[in-house]
Amino acid sequence: MSDHHYEFNVKMTCGGCSGAIDRVLKKTDGVKEINIDLEEQTVKVTTAPECSYDTVYEKIHKTGKEIISGKQVD
Repeated sequence: MSDHHYEFNVKMTCGGCSGAIDRVLKKTDGVKEINIDLEEQTVKVTTAPECSYDTVYEKIHKTGKEIISGKQVD
């Protein structure tokens, strides 16, 4: 099975916001790559096949940041 690619549009206002998301995702099993663009308000995540969209969504949600949209990009 191949890796999964997810993209989220997340309301972030500062480096602290993006840093919180980065920290929580780095601790998530199966996350391989994280690209956060504060200016574009996007979080792109590459995961191993066993790490689901819902898992990544919940991890970002738990930071308290508003997720405007999200999708799997494969």
